[in-house]
Amino acid sequence: MSSTTYIVPFIKAVASVFKDMLGIVVTKGEPVDEGEEFGSQGFAVIVGFTGGWRGRFFLDMPPTAALRLASILTGEEYASPTEEEVLLSAAEIGNVVCGNAVTAVNDAYPGLNIRLTPPSVFVGDRFSMFNVRLSSYSVLMQTEAGPIKINVAVEEGKR
Repeated sequence: MSSTTYIVPFIKAVASVFKDMLGIVVTKGEPVDEGEEFGSQGFAVIVGFTGGWRGRFFLDMPPTAALRLASILTGEEYASPTEEEVLLSAAEIGNVVCGNAVTAVNDAYPGLNIRLTPPSVFVGDRFSMFNVRLSSYSVLMQTEAGPIKINVAVEEGKR
């Protein structure tokens, strides 16, 4: 499958979830060529998936964007990206985005039977992650909350 097959459902899901859940418009993004290394902006939600596609979805942003998204979602203000509600809000947003994308893929390609793993959230200064033996695709999008980068790392599994 082509790279657009993998990344487009996630781009569409980000735009839809941010609009419907948060009232935020996502500006169309630009592809980012990162190779096997994924450089974080400081705050990343990671959701794994398995089945006909195996891999990971990264929803990455600066900590200030995570604070803004949590504030919009909960109606509260937060001082630190490591506050529990910020972490939980980001995990929920990442899970909903990935869930919507995987549902679209499963609907388009019956038999893939892709399922999600629980989300994880990582916070730190400019950390990197490596997608070993996975095809990886990144897109940097702009929002009023700040820049949002998504990365989808995929290996086709058994159908």
